[in-house]
Amino acid sequence: MKKIRGVLLNERGCFAKVSGGNVMNRLTICSIVTLFFIIWSISIPDAMSSDGVNLRSQPKQLSDNDVKSMLIKYNFFDRTKNPGGAFVNDFVGNGNGTVTDRATGLMWQKSGSSDGMTGQDAREYVNILNTEKFAGHSDWRLPTIEELASLIKPVKSEGNLYIDPVFSQKQEICWSGDTFGTDTAWYASFKTGMIRHIYHFFYHVRAVRTLK
Repeated sequence: MKKIRGVLLNERGCFAKVSGGNVMNRLTICSIVTLFFIIWSISIPDAMSSDGVNLRSQPKQLSDNDVKSMLIKYNFFDRTKNPGGAFVNDFVGNGNGTVTDRATGLMWQKSGSSDGMTGQDAREYVNILNTEKFAGHSDWRLPTIEELASLIKPVKSEGNLYIDPVFSQKQEICWSGDTFGTDTAWYASFKTGMIRHIYHFFYHVRAVRTLK
């Protein structure tokens, strides 16, 4: 070791404080930092991975327990089902009516449907987007409930919704492509910060596509 301004530099490049020329203890700053990163990496949820998270894109039937488990798995916020959730997005506005989330690899409509509609009409709305090649793409679809859940933020934005202000504030409640039972579908409410299912109502659509 060699001494630099009251600090010992060992052969591995780690530092240890000294007092009167003697090493105070054998736990160097390097060891502390190493231990911190080991603990930090173990505690990071899947949704916080630097490689991003891959969310289910195909619709399916889900129970209440399925949805609650999904929220916990990805650290998604829901005001009653998972109030401690805090998923970290990485939004980029594309300047063409779309927003990309680099944390999930998804491209979203910045706004969505101008009016509320039934679940069946929501599918027709997406078909029109694809026919007209909205933003230059023809692979838009209804999002799964976990994809929609990734947009719910734990704190309200300036528009008083639980969604990032990069998005339009008009689409307060949006349909997913997932079902709960016969004629019952899951939806995300950015107004209440919750995910629920309902038999029949008029909600908005915010279509999504997976980046290739």
